[in-house]
Amino acid sequence: MPKESPRLRQAGYILLLAGLFLGVALFLNNTYQDREQQYLHHRLTLLDTMYHASLDRYALAMETFHNGLQRRPDVFSLLQAGFHAKGLEQQILHETLYQTLLPDYRDLQAQGIQQWQYLQADGTSYLRFHAPSIYGDNLLQVRPSLQHMQTTPAPQYGFEVGRLFIGFRFIHPLFSQNELIGSMETAVSFRQISQTLTELGSDQAFLFLLNRKTVDDISFSDLRRQLRPAPISDDFLLDELNQIQAAPDLPVDTLLTELTRHELAPRLASGAPFSVAIYYQGQGYSTSFIPVYSFDNALGGYILALYPEPLLTSIQWAFYSSLGISLLAILLLGRLLLSLHQQRQQVLQQKQRLDAIGQAVGEGIYVLDLEGRTLYVNPAASRMTGFNAEKLYQGNFHQLVHSHGGNAALPFSQCPIFATALNGDSYEGDELFNTRTGELLPVVVTSLPMIEQGAITGVVTVFRDISERKENEHKLELLATTDPLTGLCNRRAFIERLHKEQRLNRRLHHESALLMIDFDHFKRINDEYGHHTGDEVLKHFARLAPEGLRETDLLGRLGGEEFALLLPGTDLRGALHLAERIRQRLEQHPTQTENGLVPMTLSIGVTLLHEDDTDTSTALSRADQALYQAKHRGRNCVESA
Repeated sequence: MPKESPRLRQAGYILLLAGLFLGVALFLNNTYQDREQQYLHHRLTLLDTMYHASLDRYALAMETFHNGLQRRPDVFSLLQAGFHAKGLEQQILHETLYQTLLPDYRDLQAQGIQQWQYLQADGTSYLRFHAPSIYGDNLLQVRPSLQHMQTTPAPQYGFEVGRLFIGFRFIHPLFSQNELIGSMETAVSFRQISQTLTELGSDQAFLFLLNRKTVDDISFSDLRRQLRPAPISDDFLLDELNQIQAAPDLPVDTLLTELTRHELAPRLASGAPFSVAIYYQGQGYSTSFIPVYSFDNALGGYILALYPEPLLTSIQWAFYSSLGISLLAILLLGRLLLSLHQQRQQVLQQKQRLDAIGQAVGEGIYVLDLEGRTLYVNPAASRMTGFNAEKLYQGNFHQLVHSHGGNAALPFSQCPIFATALNGDSYEGDELFNTRTGELLPVVVTSLPMIEQGAITGVVTVFRDISERKENEHKLELLATTDPLTGLCNRRAFIERLHKEQRLNRRLHHESALLMIDFDHFKRINDEYGHHTGDEVLKHFARLAPEGLRETDLLGRLGGEEFALLLPGTDLRGALHLAERIRQRLEQHPTQTENGLVPMTLSIGVTLLHEDDTDTSTALSRADQALYQAKHRGRNCVESA
């Protein structure tokens, strides 16, 4: 047999090591891409939630404002008379309504509402508070929102481009004897929405990319001066006037130029939210695109958020570091293959380098054998749990640190992290760890089996503190479901719970009651004492009414001074008794304010949920009818329907 050439053997070693490095590089690159996309998805979800929560906050405020005006007979009568008047008479009524509501318009402007307008049913502008001298023009053909209002006369909001304005419109129908006679329209600019978003997330820039098709369909004048072509796509325009940059040092133009290196046209055309990571001068930035749709469901543009992300920088650094370490390890392996006498020294060097990496990374790392004994713990694991390394090495790490909720005594072999690794699979998920002080620390855990000579010999686990992420998620959930004034659930959350109770009622055939609660002559409180005192009365009710309620009962604020109470498993007699008790409690306990005691009474409508109710509005309308009967009977009473 011919002797193998040393040069051929060396070439084989080189090819083997090159193939191994290529495989490691591909694995590290896939891991890097996955981590980057997971973080971008989290950032995108957070921004999307903040965006919709901001719009919902304005929608609730405008609905409350509209409902308050609806209860003012002087305003409604002026509107009706003005809609039907002509010539000089209409001008007089137009001016009278403007002067009557001018203080309300000033309040809206203080809240960031730039435009307020009343329109007739055919789309003719009757009164623009932001331009009172311009009226009588018909906007139906240029406003998809008005066209949608005529087919679906219900409160709605969405993005829209007008002749003088780019932003979000909130439209409420006006009815007279169940006939649509017109609509009320308010508008808030993208700049105001961006300022609201900036309050929830600072150190970032918000830009608005306007779909060029939207602009081409509208006859613009001065608005074109605030628009310039977007560097990232010829199909979009950049709204420079409404740009908000919370961080002055953020290189917005440079980041937009960096974005041109990515193929964004197909993603922009899809109309779906997405995020892209870009890197400039060693710093990572997330760029999140949130689509904005108009009333006719056409893509109006995107909200583009630019945000410096140190974590993206860390992820990229970890990738390059791991790639470099992998290359170094492979070179060391080649050295070991070529020089067996240096094997021990080079193995020790490699171990020292890996130990240094474990000490340098911010994530906690620990290694357990098959019996649960601790083989390795890095300093970050000790720092995050509060236990010193000696305690973690001597004790059972799983029993000492890992919390399983109610299954505190779960055996180590049944731990999902350990059991998954024994099957040869990786595990990743959110867990709770116990700290030395007894607190629970939310972490995200990644665990892999440790394999030696083809057999699983232990488990390697990496964990990271996600307390801030959990706290932000909780804050966003509260923002989306809680009324900020009273602390009760808001209209959206109450409607969702009512819908679930209706489905449960149809399935289990048990009785459940719904109460509609409204303050009597609440406007007098605002007029006599001011809105601050009115808010104190509402908060007093929110503290007083829940006394005596069950955990399953739900009290919510639907808007203004209107509340609703859901009583699962309660018959009509019990609901009437509870309603009367709430009415008496508020009557007997006036609100203590800086203006003295403010007495208030309630009118309450009670109804039972019916199995044939088609939707939540059916039950709400029935309870509202009972409330109307209580108002008609003289107020400060309870009626059922």
